[in-house]
Amino acid sequence: MSDNKMRVGLLWLDDDPKKEVSLKIKEAAERYFEKFGRWPNVCYVNPATLLLPQNTEGVGMEDVHLDSLRVLSSPLVLPDHFWVGESPQPKERKKRAPQSRG
Repeated sequence: MSDNKMRVGLLWLDDDPKKEVSLKIKEAAERYFEKFGRWPNVCYVNPATLLLPQNTEGVGMEDVHLDSLRVLSSPLVLPDHFWVGESPQPKERKKRAPQSRG
């Protein structure tokens, strides 16, 4: 999580066992949009929610995408909680026009 520090976030609780995880994440993202007027681009969930292996920092080594939302696992997030927000996007390198020789 060191390179992807979330600037604004919303912690969503949904412990309904009958509801799919993807629906819970979508509902959390919709609430984020209602509150902040922007769509989140990242959602952190408890590792047990996604069942992904962890790296040494405790962050999921693999990520899942749900629409335009990047879903990552973190042991810092409690079960049944969904931490949605905005993480800075990697800057794209500007392509330079090739220099002509001659």
